Amino acid sequence: MNLDFWANKNILITGHTGFKGSWLSVLLNHLDANVYGLSDEKKDGIYEVIENSNILKKEFFHNINNLTKEEAKNILEEIKPDVVFHFAAQSLVYEGYLNPLDTIETNILGTYKVMSYVEDFSEANVLTISTTDKVYLNPEIDNKEENELGGKDFYSASKAGAEFVISAFLNSKKREDLNITVIRSGNVIGGGDRGKYRLMTDVINSINSNETFELRKPNSIRPWQFVLDSLWGYLIATYESYNNNKSDIYNLNSKINNKYTAQKLVETYFNYWKDDLPEIKITNEMFKEVDKLTINSSKAKNNLNWEPIYNVDKTIDEVVQWEKNFKKEKDLNFTVSQIKNYIHLAN
Repeated sequence: MNLDFWANKNILITGHTGFKGSWLSVLLNHLDANVYGLSDEKKDGIYEVIENSNILKKEFFHNINNLTKEEAKNILEEIKPDVVFHFAAQSLVYEGYLNPLDTIETNILGTYKVMSYVEDFSEANVLTISTTDKVYLNPEIDNKEENELGGKDFYSASKAGAEFVISAFLNSKKREDLNITVIRSGNVIGGGDRGKYRLMTDVINSINSNETFELRKPNSIRPWQFVLDSLWGYLIATYESYNNNKSDIYNLNSKINNKYTAQKLVETYFNYWKDDLPEIKITNEMFKEVDKLTINSSKAKNNLNWEPIYNVDKTIDEVVQWEKNFKKEKDLNFTVSQIKNYIHLAN
């Protein structure tokens, strides 16, 4: 990937105040892109810690479910985006059980609105949409992109539903120059994650409060990956889509990390943290989730030359360093230093 490609590109990120959206904002800003954000609200975590709003050209706050055509038209005509990353979503399995209607509206109808508005009110060449590794009907197998989609919980079903809508949209789109790339990424880990019911969030909150850490699914296995490993895949896939005028779908999995259980991840984090560690207590899960989830990313390896760089130990070390630095300095510099180190290895 030619990094100069991103310089002076107008980039819109929906969900820019979330964990992955915030990291992507910093990464693209470091690559000299003009970064704009659209989210429903400001969120705790990396966005607030590093005052991410300072690096954006402009940010807009609207709930995408309620975003009108007129509001979207005004935003897109002001930004004139070359590329749009759609990260805004209800992204939690547990929240899907608690609020199924909001999950369905956000992940299916919200995705349709974004596609429709980008097509009608912009000249963007690529819309890259984040779905999930949980879209497959049979999550226990080593799924490739062409495997059957489905969902046994509201979150997974809503993301699979979004993919069906994306497919229908591509079959009927009015603009031939608009390409839509879908990314199904593994479970992302990085500094500044404060999403509810997330493993690393619970670990960090437990350490900060010195309270017992309650581990709900100690033996669960997920395709864990460092946040920059994941986002680098997004950038390469978007770059390829833009230059080849092609829509596509990619799994992003970290095979080197698929053998680790949630308990092993937590214990590794505690080993790197070292100071004043709380007790770990195994508790019952609130809602049913699959025990093992992995996806096959050989297509991304073959077509994009993408593969994860950081193993679990390096990933956890990066998170611990970020969180410890956050306790001393709340600024952008450390996050940028991690990005620079990653780019040096990846490119």
